[in-house]
Amino acid sequence: MSRLIVKNLPLSITEEKLRSTFSSKGNITDLQLKYNKDGKFRGFAFLGFKSEEEAESAMNYFHATYIGAAKINVQKCADLGENINNKKEFKKPKVDSEKETKSKKKAKKEATSILDKYKDDAKFQDFLRIHKRNAESWTNESIIEVATLYKEENKDKSEDDSGKNDKENQKGDDTDENSNKKKPKKEKDYFHVKLSNLPYKFKKKEVKLFLNPLKPPSIRMPPKNHGIAYVGFWTEKERNQALNKHKSLWEGHQIFVAKYEKKDGGSQPAGGGGGSGGKENAKWKEQEAGVADTETVGESGRIFVRNLSYTVTEDDLREMFEKFGPLTEVNLPIDKMTRRSKGFAFITFVMPEHAVQAFSQLDGSTYQGRLMHLIPGKSRDDDDENHEAEGSNYKKKKALKEKKEAGLSHNWNSLFLGGSAVADLMSEKYSVDKADVVLGDAGGGKSAAVRLALGETQIIQETKKYLEAEGVKLEAFDRPPQKRSKSVIIAKNLPAHTPSSEIRDLFARFGVLGRVLLPPGGITAVIEFAEPGEARAAFTNLAYTRFHSTPLYLEWAPEDTFSTPFNQESSSGPSEQPKPESKPEEDIPIDNDETPEANSTLFVKNLNFDTTDQGLADHFSKCGKIYSCNVATKKDGKTGSKLSMGFGFVTYMLKSCAEKALKELQHSRLDEHALELKRSNRALDNTETNTRKERKEGAPSCKILVRNVAFQATKQEITEIFKTYGELTAVRLPRKMSGTGSHRGFAFVDYATKADAKKAMAELSGSTHLYGRRLVLEWAEQEESLDELRKRTADQFNAGSKSAGKRTKFEMAASGKGGDEVDDD
Repeated sequence: MSRLIVKNLPLSITEEKLRSTFSSKGNITDLQLKYNKDGKFRGFAFLGFKSEEEAESAMNYFHATYIGAAKINVQKCADLGENINNKKEFKKPKVDSEKETKSKKKAKKEATSILDKYKDDAKFQDFLRIHKRNAESWTNESIIEVATLYKEENKDKSEDDSGKNDKENQKGDDTDENSNKKKPKKEKDYFHVKLSNLPYKFKKKEVKLFLNPLKPPSIRMPPKNHGIAYVGFWTEKERNQALNKHKSLWEGHQIFVAKYEKKDGGSQPAGGGGGSGGKENAKWKEQEAGVADTETVGESGRIFVRNLSYTVTEDDLREMFEKFGPLTEVNLPIDKMTRRSKGFAFITFVMPEHAVQAFSQLDGSTYQGRLMHLIPGKSRDDDDENHEAEGSNYKKKKALKEKKEAGLSHNWNSLFLGGSAVADLMSEKYSVDKADVVLGDAGGGKSAAVRLALGETQIIQETKKYLEAEGVKLEAFDRPPQKRSKSVIIAKNLPAHTPSSEIRDLFARFGVLGRVLLPPGGITAVIEFAEPGEARAAFTNLAYTRFHSTPLYLEWAPEDTFSTPFNQESSSGPSEQPKPESKPEEDIPIDNDETPEANSTLFVKNLNFDTTDQGLADHFSKCGKIYSCNVATKKDGKTGSKLSMGFGFVTYMLKSCAEKALKELQHSRLDEHALELKRSNRALDNTETNTRKERKEGAPSCKILVRNVAFQATKQEITEIFKTYGELTAVRLPRKMSGTGSHRGFAFVDYATKADAKKAMAELSGSTHLYGRRLVLEWAEQEESLDELRKRTADQFNAGSKSAGKRTKFEMAASGKGGDEVDDD
């Protein structure tokens, strides 16, 4: 609990004085001095701290200390609805002993006088015997109580006998009216809800579990009508909390919760007494009609959270609410003047039942020293946009559709460049007209598509150099990002030579900007916002809008785009420190361009469970250069940490080094364990299959596989693009079956040297487009030699002969059982 109550404060205390006193133990998020209706201080206050540790430290330090002449009492607060068991502290003080003795004497005197008065009354003695308590002797107080009851009964009887004839007619009417008025008082006035679509064998116990943590005092389930239940609550607030569970799931059943009111209840009293009561009922009916169509949390899955700390962040809220289920949105508005949160947020869950669970458990709870208040949030209505789309043409409908899908990552390309902007930059760079770049015939027979592709490649390389100099991690753009940034946006498809000030003015309308990077060409920009909420507003409002003469394409940048945060930009050099990898195979850096020889992998058994990859590599490095070295691990189900499996793999670059290690290091000791070595072919195969998952598949070679080739592209155009980076030996564009005429959408490019192939892979694998389609480059698999083909055929033959032998044995055994069949073999 991060919220404290401070009692017995001096009446002259001020908020500034109390804040300065307690702020030495932590960050105070809430402070409230409590006053009565007349404005008089009540002597206690509430304090909220950012964390529970700070509140605990403040309570231990300031409890039973003095502020002025007052000794304060510091305790933890309880959440709303939590039972307080400290009733002993609020007991009234005991009466003084002198007053107790006087009251006892007075009761004794009164009791003796009553006994003397009714000494000869037989009815009183019978009355006393009937009302005898479960005790050995009568007390003075009990005698006085029985005597008063005896007097009242005799008085009622005498009044009934005297006025029986006069009031007989009136009594009949009055008793009916009084009975009708008193009956509702005996019944409890609950606030009811109706549960429907319940499972067939649903019992009261399951109803309580479904409504947990609410504790309804009344649950009624009709015995002959299964599937429904009526639940009553003490207060209307509890009933509203139960209504939030509408359409929640329970063991595959979607349970409906609706407000229930009795037919004979809630009506105006007979006799037409309108007055103020009728006006109030009409007012409540208007309010109920106004909120009748609002969605509950179980329908929308959206929660409005208020009374938050002004220092809370979106990551804090995401961490708290993700415990209940996955989220689609966390929106924390930021005040533009103070640059702090406004104290409220919107949380949207993927599944509405997770929102109901979070609403039930977190409403009224303490978070960072403040009591959170959760309200069902309204889902975003797209009705206005739909009405606009219905009355608009196809172009506007398409624009609205693209704007809605702007946040989807499947149509993003980080280094996309507009064709018109590329042509503008090329015409300016080579001092030619733009029409000559796009339409004219240049020397060498290059088409316009080839010139644009090569120009785009050159601009991308210049953009990469500029971004790398500004502290951008280019590795984040070379791989599919696992997480996207919440505050960095990439703006694409900009006109050529767009000024940086124009981009800054365009995005600064939505919040405070950090870094704005615009490469020399001015056709792609990286914009960083100070707050994620402001970046989200800019993305939503500017995506696919018209910027000059082209639509503006926006994309969320990878999470690790910048090597340093914005406040540390003074150390502008890009960080080149390697990040720790989770895979043990990559712990030892090796030149990936080199490929190990075949049969150069060793299987190592009987490893100590404490042996690491580095220790294993140091032990085997005596025999030659190592390609990879790893200890096999598995995940611990309890702790989640990695545990050694007692074996590993060592791959050398040369086969001779592996043979040397097999002779010299057999039964050698490592970490007090004797190692057992064997040859292994499986480890190298696994590493090769793992590398195929990367974007550039296969090992570097002289052959490149080009995918996603436009069908209107020709072999000559492919040759013109790739021969820019080295001498080509062959270019193949496989075609479909005879008669179709078009190719199959991919090509093979062979270089004379591996160095030229690597250069082409590095330059063209970024974002080169040919006829509007991005070229996807991969390393092609090497062709098998004659020896490899013979070996593979022999392995398949041996595998087939083994399986055939097993089948023959089975058939012989089966024929032996019959006795009449003969085996042809």
